[in-house]
Amino acid sequence: MFFFADALDKLERDRYEVITMLNELQQKIIIEAQSLDPSSRVYEHLLHGAGRRVRVIRRSIENVFSLFPPSTAQPLNSDVLDDVQINLHAFLINIYGLYDNWAWAYVLRHDLKSLISNRHKVGLFNEATQRHLPDQLRTFLSSPVTIAWHKSYAKSFRDALAHRIPPYIPSAELTPEEKCHFNELHAEILECTKNLNLERLEEVLVEQGTLGSPSFTFLHAFTEDEPPRPLLLHPQLLSDGMFIADFGHLFLQCWHEIA
Repeated sequence: MFFFADALDKLERDRYEVITMLNELQQKIIIEAQSLDPSSRVYEHLLHGAGRRVRVIRRSIENVFSLFPPSTAQPLNSDVLDDVQINLHAFLINIYGLYDNWAWAYVLRHDLKSLISNRHKVGLFNEATQRHLPDQLRTFLSSPVTIAWHKSYAKSFRDALAHRIPPYIPSAELTPEEKCHFNELHAEILECTKNLNLERLEEVLVEQGTLGSPSFTFLHAFTEDEPPRPLLLHPQLLSDGMFIADFGHLFLQCWHEIA
């Protein structure tokens, strides 16, 4: 087992806390939207943009923990692994896009488009937008932790998902001996496929699927010049969920103000 019992207990406590925070954030978004004109773009970005993304983020976390519990002892079969990765992709694209919805909701609410001049500069991590934000939001967004999270993680994985190698979870962690046997079975799979030996092919695929232990990491190959940077799946999702919930609550406290 990759996680010890105390780590599993902490993951479960943190999962409950993050899901609760995201539920509360979604409710606050709904309450804030009630005071807006439903036909306005502010309303659309707040409720249908940020609100929808928060709901998908929350559900993605729940799905990953359900499909791939941290207590899993055997490698996932390919279909379940694909479902976990689908939820990971939904999670990553929405944590990035959420900040664009926050930015547009703020800019439109305070009629700042003419001051920013270029729609491509509307973004909470863009100085052209940040200069109009209240101090609390600017302080949060300009902190070294937030800058590193956005640049080295959120943007990196979003760009990989949209344009390069999509983030993935390795099918299994293999010892050197298991890797050697895996490669032998792979060669036999190719031979069985070539000779249409379907009965043996099914046996080999089953045997290959039992090798190794689950991989609890995810990664992408963002450039050819840097080695992959695996991240622990479950802790990272919870850390991100808590991070965006903290900012979301702060945003809704301050978004009626302007610098």
